[in-house]
Amino acid sequence: MNKILTIMKIAAAGLAFIVSGAQATEEVRLRHAQFTPYLENGFASAELEGAVEVKNIGPNKQVWIHYQTSDGQWLDHPAFYVAATSNGYEAFSFRLPLQGSVSATQFAIKYQVNGDTYWDNNNQQNYQFDATTQTHLAHQAVALDDAYRESSLITVTARALASGNADKVTMVYSDTNWQHSYRTNLTLSHTVADGNGLSGVWTGQQYIEYYRRFEFYLEYQDGQNTFIDNYYGKNYRLFKTGESLGRGELLQRYPQVYFRGEPSGWNSLPMSLIDDYTWSTVVYFDGTTDFKFDIYNDWSRNFGDDTNDGFANLNGANIQVDHAGSIRITFNSLTGAYQATPVN
Repeated sequence: MNKILTIMKIAAAGLAFIVSGAQATEEVRLRHAQFTPYLENGFASAELEGAVEVKNIGPNKQVWIHYQTSDGQWLDHPAFYVAATSNGYEAFSFRLPLQGSVSATQFAIKYQVNGDTYWDNNNQQNYQFDATTQTHLAHQAVALDDAYRESSLITVTARALASGNADKVTMVYSDTNWQHSYRTNLTLSHTVADGNGLSGVWTGQQYIEYYRRFEFYLEYQDGQNTFIDNYYGKNYRLFKTGESLGRGELLQRYPQVYFRGEPSGWNSLPMSLIDDYTWSTVVYFDGTTDFKFDIYNDWSRNFGDDTNDGFANLNGANIQVDHAGSIRITFNSLTGAYQATPVN
């Protein structure tokens, strides 16, 4: 276990940190990352997304993407808890929209727990992406890039290791809550440089009736082995038209937030991202009724309010609305602040 003791910014060397006695630590590691600069905008915007594993050495932890902006500043962006993985590790995911001159970017992973800070800064080189090098799949062979639902059309983009002509990426999906499942092969669009070789960018589409709930995972075959990206057992979900799992300008801590409460029979209603980290929906309440916020549509990470102070708590008590009518529910997933405001 190598705890990082000394951290300094060295701008001239192009590195975020110089670390005394540093080697790759076992406390935190990047699983995968994808960098997508949008060519049609002349690299004026991009997104950086991926996943991190951290060792579960304390209950109160924070995971950050420490990244350099187009004007040279170093900022932190939160990664969010997804699930426990194996051998005492937990998975955190991140998605970071970038603005400005983003033909290149660099970042590191910061993990804070028990008063200590651990880094994965790619052996003091940082993780660095540009127009050519756009993936890093050292610890994961296939990963979702983007998914978007427009009415009845689902569009998916994935990244996978490029190992040869036998490569095959398949979207395995269901619109019947997995009573039945189906398979759609994705098509190799192009290859990009990876931190460890080459990666393929795969795309595909599938028509699903707009009113059906759509869930899927990715399967990658290289001719000998099969690898899965099922979002750590949760699968990926697109429940309504206009919903996206990537490529948006707003900052977000979670890919989706759901309203659950008595007005919906405690079924999940996807909320809309209306501002950085801010989700909203309008729900009709009939008298005093309870509700909560659910992140993964399975109650594994939900928020209520134990103290009725307007700030949500993880696994907190039901939140109450004490007047009837159409109510706009707003939730900031970064600060935990929420509001229930009557709609005139």
